[in-house]
Amino acid sequence: MQQNIISFNKPFFANFLICLIPISFILGNLAINLNIVLIILFAFFVFIKNGFNFKLILFDKLLLIFFCYIVLVAIINYIEIDQIHQNNQIIVKSIFYFRYLMLYFAIRFLFEYKLINLKIFFYVCSLCVIFVSLDLIYQFIFGKDIFGFEATNRRLGGPFGDELIAGSYLYRFSFFLIFLFFVFENFKKIEFKIKFPLFCTASIIISISLIIAGNRVPFFIFLIVIILCFLLIKNLRKYLISLIFISISALIILMNLNIEIKKHYGMFQTKVINSLKSFSEDKEIKYKDDKSPTPDEKNYTITFRGKDYFYSSVYLKEFYSGYKTWNENKFFGGGIKSFRYNCPKIFINCNTHPHNYYLEILSDLGVIGFLMIVSFFIYLTYKSFLVNKIILNPFLFLFIGEVFPIRTTGSFFTTSNAVFIFLLISIIISVLNRKDLN
Repeated sequence: MQQNIISFNKPFFANFLICLIPISFILGNLAINLNIVLIILFAFFVFIKNGFNFKLILFDKLLLIFFCYIVLVAIINYIEIDQIHQNNQIIVKSIFYFRYLMLYFAIRFLFEYKLINLKIFFYVCSLCVIFVSLDLIYQFIFGKDIFGFEATNRRLGGPFGDELIAGSYLYRFSFFLIFLFFVFENFKKIEFKIKFPLFCTASIIISISLIIAGNRVPFFIFLIVIILCFLLIKNLRKYLISLIFISISALIILMNLNIEIKKHYGMFQTKVINSLKSFSEDKEIKYKDDKSPTPDEKNYTITFRGKDYFYSSVYLKEFYSGYKTWNENKFFGGGIKSFRYNCPKIFINCNTHPHNYYLEILSDLGVIGFLMIVSFFIYLTYKSFLVNKIILNPFLFLFIGEVFPIRTTGSFFTTSNAVFIFLLISIIISVLNRKDLN
């Protein structure tokens, strides 16, 4: 009797824990880490009950090799560098980073045994996106959200409080609401005259909340990914073109209605233009006759093709610091999260990471780790387009947006980013290997 109860509850617990992911992202890193632990423990429990029966595919083995390489890099740096505290930190972080590999295998295993129902996951993500969006709109109108968190002039946190990441959250999970209208049969059967107004309503809510959240990069990456979806998914173009039109129109209208939004997004445009113009001839630094640079000139200068240029944006400085740090250990890097230790040795005013996934991977794992990661990304994208399963679309295009190379990012190795990336990877690989999913 007890065995039957346990077996009966497996799908419930599996889906409950997976559906906690979008909720835990609202609650913060502690909730995310707790959620990861519970998923891993539950999957291990099911793994034991099924007699350790799980066949590794090629990608699983390659990913395992990559994580072993991470530890190897930490050991190499431990041997070569004398700073014991720094090396201990890198080794500990490298070992703890294995929890994301365990999360990947946990989801792969639960998927393999058909315990995860993606429809439920789509529903929960959609509800969370609607909740965060409406809370942001309420905060924008009344100055406080429903939890009492106050609005700032330029950016809104909504239910995230002082952590101003609502735009990133909406970008990451709104695609499940958008594609909910097209992936599952019960939504596919809805008549166009009903579905289209519902889709447009959802598009308006998402677009407005993304803009007023004030996270400019997530909003523009959202637009880029939607445009990419429009170009590549032919049967959804009449819906996606309306979403593109709504998003751009919402931005124009809000910029004209609100001076803070106009300044905020106008400043972003200025920063992009200045960054593109950074290496023009008129931006070159002309030192005094003695050719001795001032402290400001020395500390905030990029050398490019034998000429010196001032930083035109803080992110350009971060990118350059990542490049300079990578140059110190090109092949193996300094170990994950080592940038914060190694950058100050050669650079001024370093951040904790270079604000770009690829520069951080180069700095921390070297060319070898970089080539491994890029190979994984190319394989996943190519294989997904080759198989062309409609349920893969939100995961695939989110993955493309997440690893888009020409953008600013958080750290590749932090909790929220790592969980989201390996969640996408595990589901993409799992769906690719399930013949019963379209």
